[in-house]
Amino acid sequence: MSILRSSFVAASFALSAIAAQAATAIPVAQDGSWNALTVDALSTSAANALNWIDVDYSSAAGDADTLSFTFTVTDKAILRVVDLYTAGDIFNVSITSAAGTQLLNTSAVTPRDLGDAVLPFANTAAEAWGNVDFSQLQVVLGAGTYTVTGSLLQSVTDGGFALNSTAGSLSVTAVPEPTGLALVLAAAGVVGLVSRRRARG
Repeated sequence: MSILRSSFVAASFALSAIAAQAATAIPVAQDGSWNALTVDALSTSAANALNWIDVDYSSAAGDADTLSFTFTVTDKAILRVVDLYTAGDIFNVSITSAAGTQLLNTSAVTPRDLGDAVLPFANTAAEAWGNVDFSQLQVVLGAGTYTVTGSLLQSVTDGGFALNSTAGSLSVTAVPEPTGLALVLAAAGVVGLVSRRRARG
């Protein structure tokens, strides 16, 4: 009887741990704006230590939940992911759609330690995106509904010990349909032609 009770108690704790690792899904606008992501091994369970997490401390329900980003692409879109603040981190990125899951990494960068004489720093995602010292990924996505999640692959260290605590950003930018772009260019050409004829006449 005590073995059965012990098994039940252990199963209850395991289910509680799974429930505590809920996921926060963030809808993403396809306007190129940056969306924050965080990794913080000290704020979450050991099983979730390297995953992107939601650290919106203004909401008790969102604290340290695994974080994913969702969006639906009509034609094409560009997905960007970048490391932020101190250079030296690399992310695993998982992109899931009806077609399956792509497992990618942000670009390889030099491992860094907080004690390094030169440690590149960026205040914004746009600043980090323009600097090759920061790990980044750019992918063109076709039409479909996507969920993007990630985790930390390489961490900045402190005295040789991995910090496993960092930030990054993700953005999605819709790409105009070629027909729409062609119409805009054609209209610009017609306007230019009319302007030239009026100037001659």
